[in-house]
Amino acid sequence: MAARRLRDRSTTDLLVLLVGGTVCLVIVLTTVTLIISAVLAPERDESAAASQIGDIVNTMIGLLAGFLAGRSETALRKAQRTEDEEEETVP
Repeated sequence: MAARRLRDRSTTDLLVLLVGGTVCLVIVLTTVTLIISAVLAPERDESAAASQIGDIVNTMIGLLAGFLAGRSETALRKAQRTEDEEEETVP
């Protein structure tokens, strides 16, 4: 079932999913490492690392929002072109 969903997606969609998934995996693993480090060595200051993770998450949200906005714009233009072509063929 999942393979069928991936097969129907465009290359751009797959690339964005791959990059987004990779970055999310790195963020999760880094956060887990940070938590373990904070438990094992509570005297360390982890605020700079936590701030960096937050910055990366904010950047990813912005990138994915921009991608979705671009996809929406493309879909609207395609629908408009289809509508215009239908109007031209109707006598």
